Amino acid sequence: MKRPFVVLLFSACFATDAYAHPIHTTLTKVSIEKHAITLQVRTFADDFSATVAKFAGRRPPMDSSVVAAEVLKYAQSFFVVTTASGAPAVLESCGITRTNELYWLCFRAKVPSRGARVRNHMLTEMHADQVNIVQMEPPAARRTLLFTRGSPFAVVGQ
Repeated sequence: MKRPFVVLLFSACFATDAYAHPIHTTLTKVSIEKHAITLQVRTFADDFSATVAKFAGRRPPMDSSVVAAEVLKYAQSFFVVTTASGAPAVLESCGITRTNELYWLCFRAKVPSRGARVRNHMLTEMHADQVNIVQMEPPAARRTLLFTRGSPFAVVGQ
């Protein structure tokens, strides 16, 4: 009689861990053109949906859905692109795609690429251990930047 109880207790303790992702991260691929920068951001749907809803003053939806206008406002506040002189660039949405438990977000900023700077603080207000990886494209010239809570701007355009 004790064995089934122990198995049930063990299963209950670890059941939620099987579905949780233990790492808090986003991955952004940055494509640089002469007068624009395109950002392709991959993020976990559950964390991102909850953060965007909280930022908009709503309860997190159970299905991890997002509202496109709220995503853009959130991104404009937490993923900042500036010119070399520090003038902010306006992020425009170029798409939101959900694939299972991930969101792929596309943003574009019209900004001269020479000396352009970025700072990615997405989800850092939710997770103290959040790490945002930003990779420059093309692969031949790949450079990787890491952003955490409080990270300063980094130059992406040469």
